Amino acid sequence: MENEIEIKLIASQDIEQSLNKISKKQGVKLVSQSFELENIYFDTADNQLRQWDMGLRVRVNGEHIEQTIKTAGEVIGGLHQRPEYNIDISSKEPQLDLFPQQIWPKNSCVDALQNELKPLFATDFSRKGFMMIYPEGTVVEMVFDQGKIHSNGGSVEICEVELELIKGKPEVIFELAESLAKASPLRFGNDSKAARGYRLAHGTRLAIKELTEVPLTESDSLEDAYIKTINHGLAHWQHHIEVFMAEHDYLALKEVRSALQLIIKANEVYRDYFESDELKVLTKSIFWLMETLSFIDESLRIDKLLANKGQRFKKLEHHKQILRLLESERTRLPTVEHIKGLFSCEQHTLLVASLIKWLYFKPWRQQGMDSLEKFQQTQVKAHARHFLAQDWELVHKTLPYESNLGYQDYLAQRFNLQQNLQVGYCVGELFEPEPRQRFRAPWLDIGVGIDELLQFEPIKKLLREDLLEDEDGSIKTWLINKESSLIHAMEQSRKAALNMVPYWG
Repeated sequence: MENEIEIKLIASQDIEQSLNKISKKQGVKLVSQSFELENIYFDTADNQLRQWDMGLRVRVNGEHIEQTIKTAGEVIGGLHQRPEYNIDISSKEPQLDLFPQQIWPKNSCVDALQNELKPLFATDFSRKGFMMIYPEGTVVEMVFDQGKIHSNGGSVEICEVELELIKGKPEVIFELAESLAKASPLRFGNDSKAARGYRLAHGTRLAIKELTEVPLTESDSLEDAYIKTINHGLAHWQHHIEVFMAEHDYLALKEVRSALQLIIKANEVYRDYFESDELKVLTKSIFWLMETLSFIDESLRIDKLLANKGQRFKKLEHHKQILRLLESERTRLPTVEHIKGLFSCEQHTLLVASLIKWLYFKPWRQQGMDSLEKFQQTQVKAHARHFLAQDWELVHKTLPYESNLGYQDYLAQRFNLQQNLQVGYCVGELFEPEPRQRFRAPWLDIGVGIDELLQFEPIKKLLREDLLEDEDGSIKTWLINKESSLIHAMEQSRKAALNMVPYWG
C-alpha cells in the first residue's frame, strides 16, 4: 500500500518549459520520461465502489497492465491524501481477490462484487513524467497529463499537473506548486479524473449547491470544528469555481463569495484561541478576492432585469431605453474569459495554496501549551451557544424591534446580517434541525429581501448618472412603490423573527 500525498493542478498550457527553468533555479536533478496511458475505470451498476468512496482502475502502459484501487482518504483543496493499492495483472479485467482483504467494508462479498463489475469510462492521455530529486533528499514526482475521458460517445478534456511526494518534506510540493503558479496559469483541482468520468458516464453536470451547515458532532473539539469549517468553506469555494468554468453561471460566483464569508467568519469566531500573523495575511488575501468579485452583484442584478426582455419593467414607458442602457452597462462588466483568468492567476492560486498549507501544517499548534490544550480539548458544543448568542445580541442592536427600518437602514446592515447568519453555518449543526431552520428562515428571507431591494439599483444608477431621462418622475414613482412593498414585507418578517425563541436555548 502507498499513502498518496498529492497536489492536483488544472493547467491551461504545456508547463514543461516552466518546470525545466524551476528545476535549474532550485538545483534539482530532473529525470524525465513520456508515455501513453490507457485507463479503464470499473464499478457496479449501482456504483457500489463509489458509495464506499473507492475507485477501481486498470492501467495499460505498453505491455504492462496494473490494477489500482484507491480507498477513502482526505482532500484539502487540491491536496489529496488517499491510501492506494497497486497490483500487476495479466489482462484488462480487474481481479479483486488480489487486493488485501482488509480494505473491503465489513460484511462485503468480494466474489459478488467481482461478478457485477463493468467498465464505466476510460481515460486516454499522454503523460510527461518528471522525477525531481532535491539536494537534501526529498523526491517529488510530477506528471503533466493531456488527453480525454471517454464514455457513452462523449468526452471531456484532460489538462492537469499532479505533484506527488515520494519521500521527504511535504513543504517541497507546496513550494513547487507555488513556483509553477508564478510561471503558468494554474488552479488547484478538487476533482479527480474518476470523479469527472463518473459524471460523464451518468450524464450529470456540475451544479450549484447552497452552502450548508458544517457537519460537526458533539464530540468535536474547538480545533476539530475550526478545521472542518475552513475545509467546508474551501470545498464549497472550489466546487463553484469548477461550476463556473463548466457552465459560465454567474450564480456560482455568488456561492464562491458565500464560502469566503464562511471562512472569514470562522477565523473571527475562533480568533480568541490562537494568534497568528500568517492568518492575518491570509485573511487580507481573502478580502482581496471578495473585493475582486464585488462586480457579481451588479452583474446578477442587470441579468435579472434583462431577463425575458425586461419583463420586470415592461409597463414603464421608457422600457426600450432602459433595456438598451442596461445592455450597454452589462458589456462594461468582467467577461467569462476575464473571470476564468482570475481563477487561474498567480494571486488566486497562491491564496488557495496558503489556505491549504494552513490546514495541512496547522501552524497554530506552535503556540503556548495552555492555549493549545484549550483549543484541542474543549468541546465546541460548550462554546457554540456563546458564539450564537453574541451574534444574536448584535442583531438586536443593529435591527432593533422598536425602530421602523427603511431602505437605507437595511442596506447599511446587509453585510452585518450576512456575517451574523454565517455563525449558524459554523455551529448550527450541533442543534436540532427543525427549530434551527424555523428560526433562521425569516432572517434568510430578509437577506433575500435586501437583494430584491438592490435589484433595481442598476436603474437608479442610470438615473443618478443622467443617462436615463425621467421628466414626469414615473420611473422614480415606480421604484418607490416597489421598494415600499418589499420593505413592508421585510418589516413584518423582522419583527416576527425578533420575537422568536433562539434554537440554541
